[in-house]
Amino acid sequence: MTMLKPLLSLLLAPSLSAQSPTSLPEVLTAHLKNTPRLHVSFTQTRTLAALSRPLKTSGRLVLAREHGVIWQVQKPLNLTYVVGQKGMLEVGPDGKAKLKNAKDVPMVAQMGRILQALLQGRWSALEDYFTLRGEGTSEHWKILLVPKPQTAAFLKGVQVNGGRFIDRIHVDEASGDGMDLVFERPRPDEPLSDEEQRLFRFE
Repeated sequence: MTMLKPLLSLLLAPSLSAQSPTSLPEVLTAHLKNTPRLHVSFTQTRTLAALSRPLKTSGRLVLAREHGVIWQVQKPLNLTYVVGQKGMLEVGPDGKAKLKNAKDVPMVAQMGRILQALLQGRWSALEDYFTLRGEGTSEHWKILLVPKPQTAAFLKGVQVNGGRFIDRIHVDEASGDGMDLVFERPRPDEPLSDEEQRLFRFE
């Protein structure tokens, strides 16, 4: 019983921002461990320092705890990234697949790590890349990721907001560019399609 009291007080507190910065994100998102997979639609807005107007894309995201992440841009072009146990796969508009590594597409690699940590409830897996801070409650939480030196070359900061699921990711890049990802229509009970299973097998 003595072990349960601190945990219960942490879970029921109206604001958890004063707790340990490393354990707090995992407490706030612990309920997501009950979600083995998640399909969600997204709208991405990129602001580039060299352009006056933002660039918008939309698509869908598939998170599967045992397999990884499928990041599929559907508009204005078709482009798919798979971050899985075998590494990273890029499928271009022509349907041709190419193996990639984190150096080729560092932003996709980091987003894949963040999304996998979110669904697995293991934010500690990101501590080699970021210093983590959390605020809020399990119903309305915010995770701040401050890049460590090996990540700061291309990222200035990342903020993840959510509640029952993930709602938004905001990224500030070291170049001065930025990205907002807004997630809608989460579907936690939708099974993996044959095509999604094939992508996770890198076929």
